[in-house]
Amino acid sequence: MNSMRTLKTLAVIIMIAFAAYGCGTNKKKDVIKIGVILPLTGDAAQWGIPPKNGAIIAMEEINATGGINGEKIELIFEDGQCNPQKAITSFNKLITIDKPIAIIGEVCSSATLAIAPIAEENKMVLISPASTNPQITEAGDYIFRVIPSDELRGKVFAEYIYSKGFRNIAILYINNDGGKGNELSFIKYFTAQGGKIILSESYNENAKDVKTILTKIKKNKPDAILSISQITDATFTLINVKELNIKLPLFFQTEALDDPSVLTNAGNSAEGATYISYAKVENTTAQKFAKSYKDKFKKEPELFAAEGYDAVMLIATTLKGKMNANTDTIKQSLYKIKNFEGSSGSLTFDKNGDVEKPLAIKIIENGNRKTIQSR
Repeated sequence: MNSMRTLKTLAVIIMIAFAAYGCGTNKKKDVIKIGVILPLTGDAAQWGIPPKNGAIIAMEEINATGGINGEKIELIFEDGQCNPQKAITSFNKLITIDKPIAIIGEVCSSATLAIAPIAEENKMVLISPASTNPQITEAGDYIFRVIPSDELRGKVFAEYIYSKGFRNIAILYINNDGGKGNELSFIKYFTAQGGKIILSESYNENAKDVKTILTKIKKNKPDAILSISQITDATFTLINVKELNIKLPLFFQTEALDDPSVLTNAGNSAEGATYISYAKVENTTAQKFAKSYKDKFKKEPELFAAEGYDAVMLIATTLKGKMNANTDTIKQSLYKIKNFEGSSGSLTFDKNGDVEKPLAIKIIENGNRKTIQSR
């Protein structure tokens, strides 16, 4: 009798376990995992939170309309901190434990360049929302980005500055792969026209001001200053220039001044600064995204938010109608995409996984951004 009861109890336990296992399997089958590696804590979080927010909006929009082929999207976020080693650890965790169908990341070029070889080796599609270093162009077949290379930006800005009569330029740039890539591309195209770089100085990523470098630049009497900076350092560079009463024209080979926080924090110090960024996007997708972002996060989309949204939407587009899609399906489909209407602009990938977007030269006038040239 006891033996019979034991067998019956055991049978019930097995049935419950089997049912639970079956439910769990079905749930996993109904989810498409996308890994996302971004700087979510520390000083670099200011560049990682916006694309994270953009990616979340994309996920919510997709899931609200039934997902992709009836399956919901799940974003698995990892904090790469713009640190190459942490990004590698995050990437390895994703591909060994979470097994996503594609990965979005990183923001900083140094972190993206660190994980690109691993992505290539594992045949895992990697889409960066913000890394601009020219070396990424040659990083591999599975490596994409939804932002143009510094090579294009350096060429356009160098030609613009030279056309305005400036011949002797001093450069100060942030000492990371993004800063170096921008510096090299500008020097290449500016000197090719006959321009001269009389000084080029770098500062560390954790710097709190650049007064020492600016003082040195002032003594060398250039025609103008080119700053290659990110959001926080663009702010203190603007403030430092005013504090030191430097009257030289100030150019920024960076999109940092597009971020709302820079003008808010720099105030009048930003007046007259000229910079290169992306031409304003006014398509339906951009308008819809801006409204969704403001409704959800109670602020205008910050720098790279639109690119985070577009990266998720691009992956979703490559999966539609493909029931047995894998990372190779995504890769092949991305190379075929032409004029994709993204919230960050029209996107077409070339043979290297790069995109081109219209660029704009902008100036800060009366506390507002004004476009003075587009191409």
